[in-house]
Amino acid sequence: MDNPKLWTLIVRKLSGEASADDLKELESMLRCDPALHYSLEALQDVWQKKANPALENAEAAYQHHFERMKALGIDMGNPDAAAFHETFPDPPRWKWGWKSWTVLASTLLLAIISYTYYTHPSTTISQKPHWEVVTHNGTRTNLLLPDGSSVWLNAGSSLSYDSLYGTKLREVSLSGEAYFDVVRNPEKPFIIHTGKINIKVLGTTFNVKSYPEEKTIETSLIRGSIEVSFPSLPSKKIILHPNQKLVVNKTESAPANEPVQNQPAGKDALFSIQHLVRTGSDSAIVETGWMQNRLYFNDMSFHDLLKNMERKYGVTFKLSDTSLEAAHFTGSFQDETVSEALDALRITADKAISDFSYDMDGNQIIIYGNRAAKQQQ
Repeated sequence: MDNPKLWTLIVRKLSGEASADDLKELESMLRCDPALHYSLEALQDVWQKKANPALENAEAAYQHHFERMKALGIDMGNPDAAAFHETFPDPPRWKWGWKSWTVLASTLLLAIISYTYYTHPSTTISQKPHWEVVTHNGTRTNLLLPDGSSVWLNAGSSLSYDSLYGTKLREVSLSGEAYFDVVRNPEKPFIIHTGKINIKVLGTTFNVKSYPEEKTIETSLIRGSIEVSFPSLPSKKIILHPNQKLVVNKTESAPANEPVQNQPAGKDALFSIQHLVRTGSDSAIVETGWMQNRLYFNDMSFHDLLKNMERKYGVTFKLSDTSLEAAHFTGSFQDETVSEALDALRITADKAISDFSYDMDGNQIIIYGNRAAKQQQ
C-alpha cells in the first residue's frame, strides 16, 4: 500500500473524482494484489457510514483485530509496533482537501484491518507477497479467496497463496485438511499443491486431507471433476469423478517405467481409488464429517485416533504405555467433551486395554495402560 499512484487512484475513486481510465488502471492494480480487494471493499462500506470512533487509532485497531483473530485460532504472527510502522508507512503528503485526507486515513485503517484479517505476511523473503491462514488444533475457519472461491480450513491446517493468484492461474498450497468450493473459471484453473500431489480443477467441490504426519493424502470429490498429478511423474495424471476418493501413499513412489494408471491398488500401491463412505439415516459423507464437527473412525488405531482427537479438541495426549497404540476403535464423536469421548472409548475398548485410565491437567492428558501402572508412576 505504499505505491503513491495506487493511493491516488483509491482516493479519486472514493471521492467520486476518478475517470474511466483511472478506474481501469485501479482494477488492473487490484488484480495483481488480491489482498487489496478486501481493503477497498471494506473501505467502501465504511465510507458510506459514519466512522467508528473506537477505531480512530490505527495501531489500536491493529491490536484489536490481532486479538480477535487470535481468539478465533487464526495465526496472524506477532503485533510488533515497529513491524506495524514498517509494513504500513505513512502516506506521502499531498495537497488535498479535507475529504481526500479523510479517505486516505480511512484507507490506511481499513487496509490494516482487512490485510491482517485475511492475510498473514510470510516471514521469508521472496519476490512476491505471500499470505497464509493458519488454524490451530481445536479451531476451524472459513475464508473467501479473491475470486470468490470458498475454503473451509480444518484444525491444525494452513493455506497459502501469493499475489499472482488469479492472474493466469489460481494456485494455493495446503498443509492439513480443507474443503473447497471453487468458482468455475475454465480460463484460470485452480491448483492445490500438497507436496506429494498437485490437484487441478476448473470449478468443483471437494475435500483434501494432507497432514504432514500422516502416511496418506486423501482427495474426496463431491461434485465436478479433478485432475491429480505427481510432481515426480509429471506425465502421469488421474481423473476423479463424483463420489470417488483418491488415497495416495506418501511412502511409496511409482516405477518410472510404469504408467500411474496401471499401479496396483494393493496395500503397498502408490494410490488407490475408493468410493466415498456414507453413514447414518441421512447418508452423511464420512470424509467431510469434520465440517459438522463430527469425527468418524473405522477400525482406527488408538495412535491415529488420538492424533485426530488432538485436532478436534485442541488437547495433547501422552501414552504411558506404547502397547496401547495398536488397539483399534470404531465409532464417531460430535458434541461429546474430550472426557466423555475417552470414557466412551474405555467402554468400547477390547478387553486387553479396557482398564485404561487417564489424568487431565489443562490441555495435557496422560493415558495409562491400567490402574496398577498408574500407581507406579
